[in-house]
Amino acid sequence: MTVRVHELAKQLGVTSSDVIRKLAELGEFARSASTSVRPDVAERVLLAYGDLGDRLKGSSSSRVVGWNAGAVRAPSHEDVLRNVSRLVRDFPVAAQHQQALTRLGSQFFYAGPCKVPSFEDSYVALVRFSGAIEAAFGLTREVMFFYSRHKDLQIRTFKAARSALKEFPREVTPDIMFFWSPDPRLREKVDDWSTGGFLTIPLILADPDDPVSFVSLLRDYTFSRDLFYETTPVRGERFFGRRKLLQSLKDDIQNQRVTGLYGLRKAGKTSVLTELAEVLESPTSIVVLRDLESLPSPPDDPIPELIRDLRLDILDQLRSRQLRTKELGSLAADASMTDFKRALQKILRGNADDGVRVVLMLDEIEYLTPSDRIDVQEGDMTSVAQFLGILRSLVQENSNFTFVLSGLTSAITESGRLFGRPNPLFSWAKSNFVSPFERYEADELALSVGRRMGIGISEGALEALYEATGGHAYLYRHLASNVVLRLPLDVFHRQMDRVDVLKALEDWRLVIAGHMQEMVNHVRRYYPDEAFLLEVLETNNDDFAAFADELPSALGHLLSLGLVERRGQQFELTPVLQFL
Repeated sequence: MTVRVHELAKQLGVTSSDVIRKLAELGEFARSASTSVRPDVAERVLLAYGDLGDRLKGSSSSRVVGWNAGAVRAPSHEDVLRNVSRLVRDFPVAAQHQQALTRLGSQFFYAGPCKVPSFEDSYVALVRFSGAIEAAFGLTREVMFFYSRHKDLQIRTFKAARSALKEFPREVTPDIMFFWSPDPRLREKVDDWSTGGFLTIPLILADPDDPVSFVSLLRDYTFSRDLFYETTPVRGERFFGRRKLLQSLKDDIQNQRVTGLYGLRKAGKTSVLTELAEVLESPTSIVVLRDLESLPSPPDDPIPELIRDLRLDILDQLRSRQLRTKELGSLAADASMTDFKRALQKILRGNADDGVRVVLMLDEIEYLTPSDRIDVQEGDMTSVAQFLGILRSLVQENSNFTFVLSGLTSAITESGRLFGRPNPLFSWAKSNFVSPFERYEADELALSVGRRMGIGISEGALEALYEATGGHAYLYRHLASNVVLRLPLDVFHRQMDRVDVLKALEDWRLVIAGHMQEMVNHVRRYYPDEAFLLEVLETNNDDFAAFADELPSALGHLLSLGLVERRGQQFELTPVLQFL
């Protein structure tokens, strides 16, 4: 929604002429006070005024100008006012915080004792920051403040605060909280206890009489985060894109279609499964996600250990819901595949009337089909094919059971033979591939994550990030992370521009080269026909079309995996491989 110059000036407490001059400094033209300004440009103006704290050498009130733009109205409800008064009475330091927040156009909108048992002597409050502060640091909801009386703060109090954050009846900022206690080691402790993407900011102001100290504190901690760099599967608010794929997988499960999910290393397969499991979670949906990497590798038989693990995982879920467990509970530790099938069959039928559904997700499926150790088509490992046949029969005989496979190789669903037997999943299970992000998905990720780190990202930077990585999820995040490391920390507004991405590219390519080579090696190991086509495309492009016509399935895999792209009637390597 656009805003007119005079409206922006009123919000900032300056004249329309001031805003027109500021727009000109930012490379934007405005003819008059009635000129409409795009939302992204208005945000840049607000942020530019927020930088006054760095540049003006005047009174404290001058330093606050800009940060109180978009001030929120003070609460008027009697209950809120009464509860905030109690907070200030029980924690006098909160009065200091309230005064600073008010001068910044921000307000306490909730206060009350912590509801976590044994921690009722602590207080929680919710703060809504001004529009300028929210825009600068990517905040869109209220932020929790936690007040503890303990002079020797213990980690159990910190965990209670995390629990209190999750139990608010309304949605608040899920990954940030401010924390106060009289413990002189407060900063050291909360810095140590904050993990992953969760940020805890100790309420220690450098100058309690200067409200901008509050903004500086928020800046120092927000800018210290690198939310682009991820080493574990992401889910919830950290999960981006893949919405069409997620919906397709959800539809497959609801319609009892067995599906396989395949992609390159670090393409995001496990994140998709983790998010899917969370979407499916319900009192009657039992979702078991099992990583197969820890299983014995063929020629050692992995199936007996897998059956034992699945039995225990399913039992845990059934017991947590107080559902029937007898048959699986009494199953011997060395039970055969047939025994396992019969027990699970009875469990499925015994719980069917209660609407119970069981979904197995087997990740890293290549550990059942390691082509570098055994002939997947004719090798001596019949137990794998037999186990998959049992899963297929359970799907066919029970309307409340299905399974999903995930990994690097699609051979387990696309090969006609599997370890000397007809493949029970051939032409029966559906194959899905985790492709690179579409441009709009990559932009959504970058802009959303950047906002939470107080970073604006220009259109040129978005384009450069995508061009350099082809939208490959891991490479995209990794490059963005490397660019962030080069941005300044001692400012109130950080901006990532195209030039910043280009400057980081050369060093980043050196850092990431080993990972990209490993990606190619996995293609050679699990997709020999695809690896051959890649070699032809790299060395003799003129012959590629003829070979691709003979290997249409391999060409389809290369396109789905994001290793080759079509340009009109021609094909070429994607940026992921061009680096090599």
